[in-house]
Amino acid sequence: MTIPHSVEPVYETESDPADWAPLADDDQARAVADYLTDMIGQLEDMARRSRLDLLVYLLSMAKSEAQASARLGATPRPDA
Repeated sequence: MTIPHSVEPVYETESDPADWAPLADDDQARAVADYLTDMIGQLEDMARRSRLDLLVYLLSMAKSEAQASARLGATPRPDA
């Protein structure tokens, strides 16, 4: 079964760092990173069960980054 591609997807342009909502503090950043670690881990498990090896690899990298962020807390953003 093929899915017709009649309409190209529309992607938002890259966001302006000035529009980013600031995090309240390091504790909130750690909590978000912990949550992302859990969610990414679940996606990684789904990809592994479906034998989507490249996605497993990419999700594993994202999970490692989220774990590191959870340990470090908020990281200062570069000035725009």
